Amino acid sequence: MPNYGSIKRFVLALAIFGIVSVAAGTARADIVVITGVNNQGTDNVLLNPATNVLTVTGTVGPNNLVVNFTSSSGSGLLSANPSGQATVSGGTGNTALTQLTFGLANNDTFTRAVFNINAATNGSVLIHVEGINIDGGFFEDDFTVDANGQNFFTVTAINGQLITSISLTGINGATFEDIRQVRLGGADVGEIPEPATMLLLGTGLIGVATGFRKRFGKK
Repeated sequence: MPNYGSIKRFVLALAIFGIVSVAAGTARADIVVITGVNNQGTDNVLLNPATNVLTVTGTVGPNNLVVNFTSSSGSGLLSANPSGQATVSGGTGNTALTQLTFGLANNDTFTRAVFNINAATNGSVLIHVEGINIDGGFFEDDFTVDANGQNFFTVTAINGQLITSISLTGINGATFEDIRQVRLGGADVGEIPEPATMLLLGTGLIGVATGFRKRFGKK
């Protein structure tokens, strides 16, 4: 005969572990940056054509949220080509481009961004992420880029963080031909279960344990 008492204790232990994990998860905050593409839950930013402007604009998602692109390098002027791979490049006096910041207008937030840095020269990019609930107020780290046209990055906010803007700065000799194929995603795109999901999991496991007790308890 199966030892249903042991099974019940095991399931209850899993439930407690799940609930404790929720408590630990809500106290943590993480920005995860990977080299490569994770498009899950994201949409293409549809750029508006522009030449030599201080702010390039675009829209994203079914609600056509406005996306702004600005630069602090050179003259600060930017140009945008919405066709093909949808590029944002430096305008007159801002080539080669060395800095670009993008984010949603109207204080809207996102939790995932995918972009391709078309580097003109080899070096590194400093990725700076501003947002809500980020430890220390921001995330910042540098990553290698080379002049091959394929420097894809995916930035994801998890554990309740929300991104307001991402800044890209060329360092160690890196300059940008353009930034292209930008995609943004909302708060439901995280790969790690949200605390509410984990709580439901813990509650479900407790229910399973109760079911064992009711079904296999002494008659």
